[in-house]
Parts: sequence; C-alpha cells; structure tokens
Amino acid sequence: MAYYIGQIVGILVTVGAIVNLQLKKKKHMFILSIVVNILSALNILLLDKVVSSGVIICLVAVVQIIVAYIHDKKQTDVHVAEQIIFFVLYVAGGLLGFKTWIDILSIIAAALYMFAMFQKKEQHIRLFLLGNMATWTVYHAVLGSTAIFAQIAGIISSLIALYRYRKQ
Repeated sequence: MAYYIGQIVGILVTVGAIVNLQLKKKKHMFILSIVVNILSALNILLLDKVVSSGVIICLVAVVQIIVAYIHDKKQTDVHVAEQIIFFVLYVAGGLLGFKTWIDILSIIAAALYMFAMFQKKEQHIRLFLLGNMATWTVYHAVLGSTAIFAQIAGIISSLIALYRYRKQ
C-alpha cells in the first residue's frame, strides 16, 4: 500500500514541478518549492521505506528555502556562513542517510539546489535547478519512482522558462 501511495505522491510532485518553474515571481517559486520538497521527501520515504539521504536532503532544502525567502523579503544578501552551514547540513544529512552509491547523487543535487536558492535572479535559479533536476532524474530512475516524471517535466519546463523569460 505504501508503494502505491508513494507513487501517487510522486505524481503530485510532478504537477508541482511543472507549475513551479513557470511561475514568474520568486516568492511563488519559493512557496511551491517548499511544498514540492516535502512531498518529495514523503515520496522517497514511502518507496525506500527508510530515512535515506534523499529524504533528509529534501527536508534540509525546506529550511533553506525558508531562509532564502526571508533574505529575499528583507532584500539582504546571504552570508557566506549560511552557505557553509547549509552545505555542511546537506553533506552531513546525505552521509547520515547514506546506503548505496545512488545517495551520492542526492548530495550533488543538494549542492546545486543550495546554489539555486541563494541566487538573486530567477534565470540563475532556473539554471541551477536544471542541473539539480538532471541529477534527481537518475536518482528517481534507480528508485523506480513516478517522481522521475517531475524531474523530466521540470527539465522541460525549466528550458521553456529560460527561453520565455530571457532578456531581449
């Protein structure tokens, strides 16, 4: 039963990924990213049946998105110390849940995500997320999750958004 619920959650992640990168405002991108990361953690947990690197990294991403949103709202820069703390949290979380070689991909994806969330320009966010989604695509393929469609749709959506919102 958990498997089927996990696959349904993966489909919800897919819908969120399609919508997220087409949003024009960064605030909306942040809010939907929080929801998508929580659902992604749940998807991985239901399919993998253990708290793996992917689950931990998705939850750390939620905290990072909140911090990035606060900085964006206050129009303040992210301190190098914060970037180091999140990098350490991602790596430590990835190692804490480390089971197989595939967990290395979740750590790489986390680093790309970390850089994405601290960007000021939406186009830069999309570029880092493109690398993040490519890495998660392989992770979800190995896991056998429907969330792979989120990554594929996200990649396509990101490419469309990069073109759509390019500087003329």
